Amino acid sequence: MLNLSVPGQLTRCALAPQDAGQISHRFTDVLVLGSGVAGLAAALATTETDGLELTVIAKEPLDETATSYAQGGVAAVLEPDLTGDSIAQHVEDTLSAAAGLADEKVVRLATTEGVKRVRELSQLGARWDRGEEASIHYTLEGGHSAPRILHRGDATGREIQRVLTEEIKRRPQITVLERTFAIDLIGDNNRIQGAIVQRSHGAVEVIWAKATILATGGIGQLFRETTNPQLATGDGIAMAFRAGAILQDLEFVQFHPTTLYVAGAERFLITEAVRGEGGVLTDADGRPFMQSFHKLADLAPRDVVSRAIVTVMRQTGHNKVYLDLSSIAPDRVEARFPNIQKKLRVFGIDILNEPIPVRPSAHYSIGGVRTNLDAQTNLAGLYAAGEVASTKFHGANRLASNSLLEGLVFGHRAGVNAARESRSLSMPGPTQVAAAAASGLSESDSFDLEDLRTSLRSLLWSNVGLERDRHGLTSALEQISSWIPYGVGTQFNDPHSWSVQNMLQVSYLLTYSALRREESRGVHFRLDFPQPDPAWQQHLTLSVADLNE
Repeated sequence: MLNLSVPGQLTRCALAPQDAGQISHRFTDVLVLGSGVAGLAAALATTETDGLELTVIAKEPLDETATSYAQGGVAAVLEPDLTGDSIAQHVEDTLSAAAGLADEKVVRLATTEGVKRVRELSQLGARWDRGEEASIHYTLEGGHSAPRILHRGDATGREIQRVLTEEIKRRPQITVLERTFAIDLIGDNNRIQGAIVQRSHGAVEVIWAKATILATGGIGQLFRETTNPQLATGDGIAMAFRAGAILQDLEFVQFHPTTLYVAGAERFLITEAVRGEGGVLTDADGRPFMQSFHKLADLAPRDVVSRAIVTVMRQTGHNKVYLDLSSIAPDRVEARFPNIQKKLRVFGIDILNEPIPVRPSAHYSIGGVRTNLDAQTNLAGLYAAGEVASTKFHGANRLASNSLLEGLVFGHRAGVNAARESRSLSMPGPTQVAAAAASGLSESDSFDLEDLRTSLRSLLWSNVGLERDRHGLTSALEQISSWIPYGVGTQFNDPHSWSVQNMLQVSYLLTYSALRREESRGVHFRLDFPQPDPAWQQHLTLSVADLNE
């Protein structure tokens, strides 16, 4: 453990103290928090068990998820004879990218079961891009040794979200509560029994459940520059931490190498599939540079490409590099990347005739709530799947297009196992909502929450980003520690405020974890420890109990 003074408010066990007798109660067999690929896959798998009712909580409208923004595709070896590929090769590529920290058993399970899950998507009506003779067109992305990425133009996530959403709406046993914010998990004696939520009209409810599945997504909004939508504020990780769950590998945050970099523009993702089709990264003078950094050049793993871009920007004095699509046939660009072409046209960029200005942005949280192969956490009744979970599938660096695959596989496993457990349990009843006492919390009238949020995101981008060192991490931890007493120790009553409190807690835990790992491995790069160290080839865990020691 680090010899640091941990703010007491960090381990506060609830954000919104409530009197259980003053709010309404809802009952469900299985509660799913999150409506992206993992959450909806879990919900559908739960309905395979007859007689169960389940409730899905969506922070925004049902189709507004990080999944909906996923461009590239989903990796799966569906037709090995056609592509000259194999599941064994997919396993090898995943392990190679993972920098020694992926669990081979988990990888084999995910890549094998993933084939079945993707085929089920097809049976539900997923429309994949097709090539000659109407066969599925598989593309290549960084770190993959064969074309195995199924896609729908440059909006694959949106297609998967559509298919799952339509199927969810066909299942009468599923209740969906949209624009509903999950504030805290509730439970007793290390068993989670549901969650306390706020509905869109402001009413607070306790939802009691025999089993709860956490599928709340990632933490990209902790960083000033990110590909993630506004909803990615780390709520699930914060909730789980407060409830006593064990977290794992939080220091591993993947930065996508290529996001649009134009003054005033959002950090729009430029999918890795562009480089898979032949796009080339160049410096400001049009010189390709990736061949100097890795044998796979522009299709090297994401951590390599991201750090190469940072190195080139530092060497040239420019704040961006360029992605040149000139080697791709114009009709192929228009067919394959219609949304990117449309989006960039708004900013005056014609991708058929000029390169795209890009630089890395925060993209994917590899760490999260620790789970086993059945998506179970250390807390009874609590499962986790998707980006909020840490399954040891990605190790220290996620292979491109393995995230949607993981969400499908472990979302399904979470649903199946939650359903199995709930059949053997009686419904919990409204006794006492496990929440922190309100004493000692300050009022929020004069609190500038938006300024804190902006400052926090800038701090993490500068000190806990692609390149880290002890001085920057320690400085960031001290600054976050100074914000926590009044940021987390203030009583709020709305989702935006609770999200910022969650961001503060997760920022501390992420920075703390990055400071602990004194080596460079995968996406975690320390300027003061620039090489991997065999002594650190292990998973780092963290919990409330650890910080209270």
